[in-house]
Amino acid sequence: KTSAKSAITIPIVAAKITPAGPVAFTVSSSTLVAHPLAFGPIVGGQITIVSGLSPEMDIVTDARGLSEGQKVVIDPAN
Repeated sequence: KTSAKSAITIPIVAAKITPAGPVAFTVSSSTLVAHPLAFGPIVGGQITIVSGLSPEMDIVTDARGLSEGQKVVIDPAN
């Protein structure tokens, strides 16, 4: 459960708007996995996420040009 005190915020570019709604990506076995999002307020370059992510998730910080199921290589420098 996310409270206002522990709200998750992500960069706007980490969210991808799809015909089915907004998603953020995580990586599982070098494959992108889409997680549907519900947005809260947008403040500056950050979006508050009402539902769809949990604090322990490692999300892709720039979703531009990416698609669910796409194979990716993790850059260990990031």
